[in-house]
Amino acid sequence: MRTASAFGASMGMQGLLPSYSLNGQSHGSHAASNSIHLTIQESPVTIGGKNTMATAINGTVPGPLVRLKEGENTILQVTNRLKEDSSIHWHGLILPYEMDGVPGLSYDGIQPGETFAYQFPVEQNGTYWYHSHSGLQEQTGVYGP
Repeated sequence: MRTASAFGASMGMQGLLPSYSLNGQSHGSHAASNSIHLTIQESPVTIGGKNTMATAINGTVPGPLVRLKEGENTILQVTNRLKEDSSIHWHGLILPYEMDGVPGLSYDGIQPGETFAYQFPVEQNGTYWYHSHSGLQEQTGVYGP
């Protein structure tokens, strides 16, 4: 009887666990796509009262807040307006390796003038950040919440 009760309780707990924790499988369907556009480019900024140029996302440092919802498919269109390759790494998110944003490892990066569409299902909720994995772009402003 105790074994049956423990088994029943553990089966009931599955609804409380995030989908990615259940044997690595996604449970349920993903909602319609959420499309977000980000542009990486040199932008004037004022820091400590001084005007300078930064590598910004959508004209801001840090870049804009990106809100994703667990269970939705998302498309993040990232346009590179720099004179060098760029990238965005989605720090801590569980996603297909091709969408991880590490040039030379998971993809070629985003060439100047090109747009890359990061497409993946959002498998877990939480607080994460994103940043470039190209050169010193993270240090010059390519990061955000």
